[in-house]
Amino acid sequence: MTNSINKTFVVGGLFSEEGVKEIEHNLIQIDGVEQVEASVNTGNVDIKYDPEVIQDVYIKKNLDTLGFSPRVFDEKQA
Repeated sequence: MTNSINKTFVVGGLFSEEGVKEIEHNLIQIDGVEQVEASVNTGNVDIKYDPEVIQDVYIKKNLDTLGFSPRVFDEKQA
């Protein structure tokens, strides 16, 4: 059993479905990331991940590298 966490990142610059696909495609490939759902309507990226495998700092860095400005909005134990 993993101790997965759900976090919502609010990202700037998410204006299209192409951006959604880019975020989801790139982040789901990272070890420890279990689920990614991005939304143009809210500008949120909901990520379920295992904090024993990856830290949110690395996720934020990846979002920034993709051209989106992330900040953590919410965190929940899964």
